[in-house]
Amino acid sequence: MNPRNWKDIVELVGIGAIVASLVFVGFQLQQEREIAVVDTYGSITESTENLAELIYDSADIWQRGLDGEELSSADRIRFLALTKAVRIHFASIYIRWMRIGPGNPDSVARSYAYALYIYPGLRQARADYTQGLAAGNVPVQAHFSSRRMEESVDGFLKEYDNSATPIPAEKTYVFW
Repeated sequence: MNPRNWKDIVELVGIGAIVASLVFVGFQLQQEREIAVVDTYGSITESTENLAELIYDSADIWQRGLDGEELSSADRIRFLALTKAVRIHFASIYIRWMRIGPGNPDSVARSYAYALYIYPGLRQARADYTQGLAAGNVPVQAHFSSRRMEESVDGFLKEYDNSATPIPAEKTYVFW
C-alpha cells in the first residue's frame, strides 16, 4: 500500500472514532436527563408530602386563612409561613420543569394562579409579600425562573379575573 492509502485509512478510522464518541456522549446525556427527571418526581413527591403534613398540622388556620377570615397574630404568622411554603413549592416545580422537564412549567403557574383566584386569603398573603419585596422589607433571593413564574402567575390571574371564572361552591383546601 502506498502512504496515501494509509493516511486515508487512518483519517477514516479517526472520523469513525469521533462519531462513535459523540454517539456515546449523546446516549450518556439522554440517560442523565432521564435520571434527573426521575429525581425531580421524587423531589416533588417529597415536597408535596412535607407541605401536606405542615398544612394538616394547622388545618383550621389554613382553611380560615385561605377563606380570608380574621386570624390572631400567632395564627397569621403560621398562615403566612404556610403560604410561603406553598409559593416555594410551586416555584420549585416550575424551575425544575422549565430546566429539565418533563412537565409544562406554565401548568404549574396556572394551578397556583387558580388557587390565588379562588382563595382570597392566599391572594392577599401573596400581595402582602409582593409589596414587602417592592418596599425592601422582605429578604429575597431572587431567581430568574421564579420571577418568570410570578410573571406567568400574574398573567393567568388576570385571565381568570377578566373572564370571571366561576369559583366552585365546594373548594378543596389542598390544591396541588
